[in-house]
Amino acid sequence: MNKEQAIEQKKERMKDLANRFASLSETQRLEVSRKMGEITTIEGHPLSLRNTFMLIYQRPAVSMVGGFQQWRKAGRVVRKGEKSLLILVPSVKKKEEGEKTEEGNPLFFFGGNVFDISQTDPLEPKEKAVASLFEPQNA
Repeated sequence: MNKEQAIEQKKERMKDLANRFASLSETQRLEVSRKMGEITTIEGHPLSLRNTFMLIYQRPAVSMVGGFQQWRKAGRVVRKGEKSLLILVPSVKKKEEGEKTEEGNPLFFFGGNVFDISQTDPLEPKEKAVASLFEPQNA
């Protein structure tokens, strides 16, 4: 699969998730909103209702999410072969130099990839195992 196909596939997944969220009944939305705050980022930030729904739909037992590098900084590594979960990440368009706008920078969203803590392993045991290869053996 080339890069363009991967981008198109990600866009289709995002559209599918957005359509499923839009078609929720009021009862289903309330159920998802009850789980608000239970799912956080690795930094402890709660997720929006839409991102909470998107994560629950993709992985019902999700609890804490983070990006690949965020997990590494936290001392965990994403297991090989794990499939990322999609969320919407807010961002602002930076002004070009010399550009003047009264209303500030426009907000937009893009698809971000995150992994649940259940998709990761601690880094420490592997590091200790590698370090033990270089330690002298007591015979």
